[in-house]
Amino acid sequence: MTRGARLGVIVGSILVLWSFATPSSAQRRGDGLYGRWDRGLTLALGAGPGATWLNRKADPNLVGEARFLIADVAGVVLSGRWGPDSGQHLFLGVDLRPLFPALFFLYKQTWAEFADLFLQSVFFEIGPAFAIDGHRSVGLGVGFGFALPLYRPLTTVRGLWLRIGTRYVNEDPSYRNNQPTTDRTEWTLYTTFVVRLGFKSKLSRWEPDRYRGR
Repeated sequence: MTRGARLGVIVGSILVLWSFATPSSAQRRGDGLYGRWDRGLTLALGAGPGATWLNRKADPNLVGEARFLIADVAGVVLSGRWGPDSGQHLFLGVDLRPLFPALFFLYKQTWAEFADLFLQSVFFEIGPAFAIDGHRSVGLGVGFGFALPLYRPLTTVRGLWLRIGTRYVNEDPSYRNNQPTTDRTEWTLYTTFVVRLGFKSKLSRWEPDRYRGR
């Protein structure tokens, strides 16, 4: 592991431990939405280190991303990756977060802000990945991950988050190939620090009266 990767792991571990120790800003009385419908449109901008495995060797790279979400349930993601050996890729996909509606409508929240937001942040993404370093190839990208809330002021700036995710890209001409060639597939593990911006929408008008007193 390189010095930069070790430093990233140490800093990430400190921030995760700090987030557990920070007093929660959750609603003492609420409905498990945590202001999601008050500002139903979210723009999340993030950047951070990553690593792409090529022939069982990790190539360090930089990952940048932008996600536009509706009620933190579904949206689109635009993500770029820049690495010395793994090349440059641009991923455009659909971001889906199925746990929030499942937990909310089944009334299965934990009512602990950190735990609820962690579970609700689990995402899956799928879409095309474009090589932009001259190869002009297109692959199928599939990814998943989660995010940890580090700070949430509940204003237009919805807070600072730490996102941990992985993305698999298959550049084989046939995505249905059961045994794709090794040099046409890539796994990328990345960590990004994300600033989330919330914008008001009319979603709050659909909110039912289901506040829980505590």
